[in-house]
Amino acid sequence: MASHAPLAAIVAIAGVLDLWALTISGYGNGYYAEGALAASKSWTALLTNAADPSGLVSLDKGPLPDWIMGLSSRVFGFSSLSMLLPSALCGMAAVLVLYDLVRRTLGSRTALLAALMLAVSPVSVVMARYNNPDSLLALLLVGSAWALTRALESGRTRHVVLCGALVGLAFNTKMLEAYLILPAFVAAFLMAAAGPMRRRVRQLLAGASVMLAVSVAWYGAMMLIPAGNRPYVGETTNNSWFQLIFDANGLKRVTGFPQGGQGTTGPLRLFFPEIAGQIAWLLPLALVGLVLGLWLSGRAPRSDRRRAVVVLCGLWLLAGYFLFSFSRGIFHSYYASAIAAPIAALAASAIVMLAERVLASRAAAATLAGVLLVTALLSFAILYYPFPFRFLPWLPWVVLVAAVAAVLGVALLRRAARRSLVGARLRLGQQQWLGALALAFGGGALALLAGPAAYSVATVGFGRTGSSPTAGPIGLTAPRGRLPASGSRLVREHKLSVAGGIYNPALLTYLEQHRNGARYLLAAEGSQFAAPIGLASRAPVVTLGGFSGGDTAPKTSQLATLIRSGQLRYVLLAFPDGSPAAKLRARWVASRCVLTGVPYLAPGQVAAPAPRPGSHSGGVMPGLYRCG
Repeated sequence: MASHAPLAAIVAIAGVLDLWALTISGYGNGYYAEGALAASKSWTALLTNAADPSGLVSLDKGPLPDWIMGLSSRVFGFSSLSMLLPSALCGMAAVLVLYDLVRRTLGSRTALLAALMLAVSPVSVVMARYNNPDSLLALLLVGSAWALTRALESGRTRHVVLCGALVGLAFNTKMLEAYLILPAFVAAFLMAAAGPMRRRVRQLLAGASVMLAVSVAWYGAMMLIPAGNRPYVGETTNNSWFQLIFDANGLKRVTGFPQGGQGTTGPLRLFFPEIAGQIAWLLPLALVGLVLGLWLSGRAPRSDRRRAVVVLCGLWLLAGYFLFSFSRGIFHSYYASAIAAPIAALAASAIVMLAERVLASRAAAATLAGVLLVTALLSFAILYYPFPFRFLPWLPWVVLVAAVAAVLGVALLRRAARRSLVGARLRLGQQQWLGALALAFGGGALALLAGPAAYSVATVGFGRTGSSPTAGPIGLTAPRGRLPASGSRLVREHKLSVAGGIYNPALLTYLEQHRNGARYLLAAEGSQFAAPIGLASRAPVVTLGGFSGGDTAPKTSQLATLIRSGQLRYVLLAFPDGSPAAKLRARWVASRCVLTGVPYLAPGQVAAPAPRPGSHSGGVMPGLYRCG
């Protein structure tokens, strides 16, 4: 049992970071929360990945995250906890799977350190506490890497097939981002798998066939259903899953959308202040681990699994690093959660490889001291970055002092290792030896982990909403970094921004009083308006235009049918001068419905400006319209 105690402690740390006050963010991303609510109430909505109970538009990602959240909500009842719990469990499971992956190849000490580094990785913690699909994606990627290492160990095709199946499930989570890991898999397997090249190629083809079959099974089934009998594919212009996979969620993420990309690209992008605190803490150390691992295994046999896992993690990291650094399309810092695991594995391997050689090698001692100082200086820069409020102003200096102490400890250990002329007697006494160890390991641990751990702890204490959450103090947008406590009425009832959108509570009261038996409480443009109203009321709503309000669904003929049949009485137009589809809907609604004057924004909230005179929308005013 004692041998499992360190791992149990690391899992406990991950559990606290991922589960403590989990519901503080309410429904988090209202867009996916509304999809989970629909999946919890309708099997059709669940199976078709519908964005809301109307089933008119689909979510813009694969169906697997929605299925898991929907099934959890069916078992436990829909709530913030039942919806967010699967993501938290995925975050904890990823720590365990990474541990076993690294243990089988790089040893138990490296595995424990890698698991701890992943457990306190800020970007992993924030995604484990959120309902975006990235925590599930990260688990599936780590799981597929584990299956590949098992294939290298056993030589059995079934492990390659399992690897392919897990990548296919990852594709059903976040589409082409799942294939980010494929070059690493192919290179590692062809290099180190047992048997002749022809056998290795056959095994890879078997895994690839299963991967493709799992990847396209659900999408293919949806394509066989007539367009009128399934949700419109969200975020597309032609109602095609091909366009969503290869265009909106594919090439355009790399090459940029017509209106241009977001932010500056380049090799230092992940070190920019708004991103560095999410993922960059151990990135230089991981690159050192990649170089060291390849250097020290240079003369190893072809099938050496230590080198194979270094190649796997290294190519996985480099593929993600270059993709995220140079993509000109939409980029959010939480995307980097996909490379948190290889960073943890390589960074841990660097520390262990160097620490094991400190007594025997001056070069190893110097390199260890150097990487500790560089990592501490990077942590200092991230922590010292000025925020609207001060975040632990003493911590950057603690990290620097700890790094200096660690370097001193390494120097003392090297001095103790100098051999006398008569043998291997150490020149330091036992107390001095223990003191040197304490300085090296204690200072090194603080220098490496104090920064990311502080960011992760900060993530636990405050809620996040919207589509792009960030960890640590960067994600705190409320005055003085404060949001309502997890037990407050605002969070408990999920009103206003905690539900992931903006609206006036008086609007909800009005709609509930004047619904008059209609099936849908209202139809509203975009998820930022439709989702919070549906989540707060638990009543069915219709999301006009999908996530952003720009989709061409539902059609005006579908709206007409809903209104004529008495299923829909109210339509909220917040962006009447938006996309061409929104303009068309706005003109249609304004010509057939009456503007009520009921305020749809709370005081201080801002939505789209009123249309300009003579604009293409025909001067349609934003607001709540009564129809029928």
